[in-house]
Parts: sequence; C-alpha cells; structure tokens
Amino acid sequence: MRSTKVLVLLGLAACGGMAAGDGASDDDGNGPGGNVGFGGAQDIGEFRGILDRGEIPGPNTLDANGFFNEHFNPVPPTTCGGRLCLTPGLAVGRDWLSGAHQATLQIAINTNIDPSTFVRLPMNLVVVVDHSGSMASDGRLEKVKGGLITMIDNLKPEDRLAIISFDDTVTVDAPFGPTLDRAALKQVVGALQPRGGTNIHDGLAAGFEMLGESPNAERQNRVIFLSDGLATVGITDPNRIIEMATGRIMRGVGLTTIGVGVDFDVELMRGLAERGAGNFYFVEDASAATEVFTEELDYFMQPLGLDLKVEATAASGWTMGNVTGTRLWRSDARRGAMDIPAVFLASRTSQGGELGRRGGGSMIFVEMTPTTSSSGRVAEVRMSYRLPGAAERTTDTVLLDYTGNPQETLEEPNLTFAEMTERYAMYNMFLGLHVATQYAERDWNCAAAALIATRQSAVAWNEKHHGDPDIEADLMLVEQFLTNLRVKGATVETSEILGSCPNLGPGNPPTGWDDDRGHDHGRAYGCYSASKASGGWMVFLGLAVGALLLRRRRRR
Repeated sequence: MRSTKVLVLLGLAACGGMAAGDGASDDDGNGPGGNVGFGGAQDIGEFRGILDRGEIPGPNTLDANGFFNEHFNPVPPTTCGGRLCLTPGLAVGRDWLSGAHQATLQIAINTNIDPSTFVRLPMNLVVVVDHSGSMASDGRLEKVKGGLITMIDNLKPEDRLAIISFDDTVTVDAPFGPTLDRAALKQVVGALQPRGGTNIHDGLAAGFEMLGESPNAERQNRVIFLSDGLATVGITDPNRIIEMATGRIMRGVGLTTIGVGVDFDVELMRGLAERGAGNFYFVEDASAATEVFTEELDYFMQPLGLDLKVEATAASGWTMGNVTGTRLWRSDARRGAMDIPAVFLASRTSQGGELGRRGGGSMIFVEMTPTTSSSGRVAEVRMSYRLPGAAERTTDTVLLDYTGNPQETLEEPNLTFAEMTERYAMYNMFLGLHVATQYAERDWNCAAAALIATRQSAVAWNEKHHGDPDIEADLMLVEQFLTNLRVKGATVETSEILGSCPNLGPGNPPTGWDDDRGHDHGRAYGCYSASKASGGWMVFLGLAVGALLLRRRRRR
C-alpha cells in the first residue's frame, strides 16, 4: 500500500512596500513585492543547453533551488511588522506523476520591502579572475572580460572595485582606489591574458584579504570569484579551500562564484556560494556573462537579514522525510533545521514583462508522512534572524494545523490561499522533470513515460487555472526532453508503463535521487550518450553544471 505524504513548503518570498530610498525600512505594507532568495542556487542553464543540443540531461543538471528561481510565486498578504514574517498555508491534492495523494503545508517567509524602491548600500567589491591557460579555450576569458566591462559601467560612483587575477601565482591588478576610475579598471580587464595553472586557494584568499580583517560595516563587502577549472597548484583540497573561505565569510564578506567552461569543480563552487550567502552561476556565453554581473550588482549584494535560522518540528502523528530546494537542511524523523547566512531581495516581481524569468526566489519543501487519519497539529515552524548591523535577534513561530483527514485524496487541490496555486504546480513540475532525468540513466522509455504523465497533468492544470506562463515555459522543456528521448530510442506514447518502472514517485524515487539535503553526490555530469554499452549508459563527463539562471529563460 502506498504511503501518504504531506510536504511542508518553506517559500522565501516577499510582499509589501517601503518608502523610496529607505533600504532598511521595516514598514508592514501589504502591496505586491518581489521574492527572497537565500543563495546557493544552481543554474539550470546547462540543463536547457543540453536539451538544445539534442542530448539527455543528467540528474545533477537540474537543481531544485535554481528551478524554483525561474518561477514567480506571489504570497498571501501579511500583517507582520518585522522585515521577515512567517505565513502558513496548506494544499491538499494529487501528485502529477502517479495521481497519489499529496498535501503541502506552505510557510512563506515574506518581507515588507518593495524591490522597486529598494536602495542598496555602496559596495567594496573584489573580483578574483582565473586567467590560467585553460581560459583560452572557447573564448572563455573573452566572455568574462565582456561581462566585467559591463559590470564596471553599471557600478555606482560611490562603489569601489578591486581586481585580482591568478594562475600559478596571484596578482593584484587593481587595488581599491579613492575613486571609481572606470577607464583604468577597463584597461586592467582588457590586459588579462590566459596562462599558467590554477591556484584557487591563494587567489580566493587574496580576494578576502583585500577587504581586510574588519570589513567596513557601512558598505557592502563581497568577493566575486571566477574559475574554469580544478585546483592544480598550491592547496588543492576542496575542504580546506571551503574552510578558509568560511572563516573570512564569518567576518561579514559575501561570496559569489561563477564557473565557466566545462571542467570546473561544481561541488566546490556551489559549496563556496552556499556558505558565502551568494549564488553559483554558469557562464555559457557572452550574454550570460553580461547578465550575471548586472543582476548580481542589482539584487544579490545587500542582505535583508543575516544568520537566518529555520526549524521545523513534527507533531505527534507525523514524521519528516525528504527535503527539496536546499542542501543545507538537516533532519531526522521528527525535527529539521537549517542555517542560512543571509537572505536577499530577488529581482522578479511578476510573470509578465520583458525582463525574463530569472530571480524568482528560493523555496524549500519538507516531505512529511501522516501516521494517522486524524486532523489537528502538523508541525511547529520557528524562524529567527537579525538585521544587518544589529546584534539582537527577531523570532517568529507558526503552529501548522490541518482540520481535515490528512490521508484523504482530493481531485481538485484544496488551497488555503489562492497564491499557493503556482507553488503547487511548480513543485510537481520539478518532480516530473527530475524523475525523468533519474530514469534516463537506466531506461529511456520510463523517462519518457514520466514526462508524458507530467505533461498531461500540467496541461490539465493550466486549462483549469487560466494558464500559468511559467508552467507553459516548463512544458516546452518537457517537449524538448521527450523529442530528444525519442531520437535516442524511446518508443512509448503514454504513461501506462510507469507502474512497471522501478521506484516511481516523489516519496519513493529512483536510486540515486538527489533530495537536495546536502548529501555528497560526487561531481555532477552533464548528459548521456546516444548509445548503450553492456546494459549501462556511457556518460560524457566534464559538462559543467552551473547554478543560478544566467541567461533569461526564453519564451518560445
């Protein structure tokens, strides 16, 4: 008998407005706003690129946090007067893959700051650029240089920029100056040439050292680190590199990482970004490089809150399971918790317009299993954080209840708030795509069947709910994926074979399922070849995975 699951959804989202120019306002307005991201998102640009090339993406190319950042999800109004507020909600329905019972308890962490009026503090920014010999391949360094030139043009007069480059050795090309000399900085960028090895540890350490032992609390302090390879010179142990960076980050320095090319260390770059309250980007082309630098400057520099702690405790009659949306969550059957270094205002405020889909915000889904059919308490969720520059902590606690039978399956989802509609659909779309990548490791027909089931549910959902533009864009990815699978050899046209496929479903996924709880999944790979060998798949290694969406998602 299939077990019944309930999922606790933590959405870091925003609503409300603040006075123009007041970057530290705690007003409790209830107007529309952007979402909130907590860093560490892995770009799905490589996932899309693999599909564009007619190939089959591997499981680790589709990151839940990065996928959720491509979706705008409004939140219910809040009456909380603090900068960050908890808002619970509940959805009960069926999962899109198997039609089995699914329920989600939704808690949004809202902010009362309107992104359209948010003004960031001036910056002390250090860019650390890998210009080792491998950066000559595919014009990688030229792509980066173009993005850096755009960034220099977009800096504010009160900002300060330092540039450090590294290969075997480290060079301080431009220290902080008394003014922002854009012309001189562009000359430094233009002079960068590829050569030598890759001393990641010393290059990154030099970037932190440029900001000093006690970074200026009246300015934003951040390092942007770019590399296209593995550490080959100096200290090469990823754990030691992360340990060094963590110590500097604790002093108040943010860290953003950018991978270019096809061979960089995915786990190292993502791990650094997670600890540095930044995002991990994948630069696939010149336009992506330009966008990542402008977006990073606009929204991912100044935190709304620091040292955010979230803890969820299951009530009697419930147990906790898998987590989707972060690798920082740690849990057992009764309790889960995570620490987030900082949360930031995301850039996207609607589903329309010409600005694309990047910057939707972060979310977490915690799966729970009911052990009784009785209604009542489900969980207690607690949040605490501190404002930048403050020592005291603000706390918020929400008790989550369900008045119905938690094991009852509903054909049409029961949603506490209308704003939960997009999240319910987005989560199920992610599950379908991710299960398809898992099945594709072993069986093209099972992968195709999972996509067909997801497509059928998504189309029916959009017809009932007047069309979600983000889900429509996701359906285009599904169609591409299906087309590629059929070219490789998939023959099924329906989802009927799913019952014979192994371990189907979000609660019982295929072997190797990445539940985003921070497990060591090894180095990510990009895609599968077009032929089988000895009953297994030949894997093309070295296709790099990125992190947060770099080029804006195309509307096709």
